[in-house]
Amino acid sequence: MIGRRLNLKVVSFVLGIILWIYVNLVLSPVVRRTVIVPVEYKNLPASFSLVKITPEKIEAEVILTGTRRDFILSGTERVQASLDLYNMRLGTAVFPVKTVVFPAGLSVISVRPHQIELKAEQLTKKTMDVEVEIKGQTSEGFVSEPPIVKPRQVDIIGLPDVVNKIVTCQASINLADVKNSVSEKRPVILFSTEGELNDEIKIDPDKVLVDVPVKAGYPSKAVSIAPNFINKLPEGLKLESFKIVPPMVTVSGPGRVLDEMNEIRASPIDLSLLSSSAASIAATVSSPRENLSIVGSSSVTFEFRLLPAPVTRIFREIPLSISCAPGQHSLVAPSSYSLVLLGKKASLETISPEDLKVHLEALNRPPGSYSVPLPCPKGLPDDVAIIEINPPEVEVIITPSIATHSD
Repeated sequence: MIGRRLNLKVVSFVLGIILWIYVNLVLSPVVRRTVIVPVEYKNLPASFSLVKITPEKIEAEVILTGTRRDFILSGTERVQASLDLYNMRLGTAVFPVKTVVFPAGLSVISVRPHQIELKAEQLTKKTMDVEVEIKGQTSEGFVSEPPIVKPRQVDIIGLPDVVNKIVTCQASINLADVKNSVSEKRPVILFSTEGELNDEIKIDPDKVLVDVPVKAGYPSKAVSIAPNFINKLPEGLKLESFKIVPPMVTVSGPGRVLDEMNEIRASPIDLSLLSSSAASIAATVSSPRENLSIVGSSSVTFEFRLLPAPVTRIFREIPLSISCAPGQHSLVAPSSYSLVLLGKKASLETISPEDLKVHLEALNRPPGSYSVPLPCPKGLPDDVAIIEINPPEVEVIITPSIATHSD
């Protein structure tokens, strides 16, 4: 019973195949089918090697008719559509879908779209060095050497306004907690002043090989040297500028410690020891922590540029003198004054109290008491200025002389 049923199934299967062959290959009715095919650009001018054509990819809908047998035997993968771009120029133009290659026995009813608008734009090419961004730090006790990039340069092709915005061509690699050398192919990323560029642009090659040797040791970092000045400059000098030679020192140690360190202080510099317009003093730098060390020499030199600075001098109890007409007696109160001068130290040192004496004249005044403004002393150097005269006025008393007669 089971064998009989199996024989019926086999017979039914064979009859079905025969019927399908008869209907599709012998009778073979005419059918219509729609296929989607890519449009190929042909005969592009050789001068268009640096030209962008948009849209870059186009598909066309092709409606075919033919017998079912032709569709079965031929398939539709041989159906092609193309544009002839031999006469294409920069700008925008419309091109007809001129040629459709199809299998024998099939007919084309229609092609949509039957024409396509293309835009041709001139591209520019720029060659740039690839910079490597190191992310993360190696494990403590290991240090990375400068990365090696292969190839070192890449070609960038795109529209001029986009290419001209590029300032950096970069590949990044992560060294977080690594203890061995790293070699990876990394994508190239472009940056403008506004950040990462996402515009359509071609990078050739778009990936580079980044090799970073890693070995046992501690990383190093160049930090600036901070001055440590004590005391004041000598009187009569002012600090115009100074520089430190070298301006930076290299420090080696654990990365987490180096990250927190931006400068290192030099040994104290005593400014009171300076005495010329151009002076230099040697100093040293030392590690502020036990787990840090100075790489190379720890000696630095501070070079100073000094300029003369004005100073003040106070002269006290400078004598005042007065003269009057014959037959009169004169008195000035107070009989001395004080003077505050401002100028260069060298010029002030040439002045003595004798140079500052002031003489008052009262030859034309009748007897009486007068308030007289105190005049400035004469003959002071041109670079010395009078800041204060004290008192600004003095009292002059003139009296007749008392005649003495003998009997």
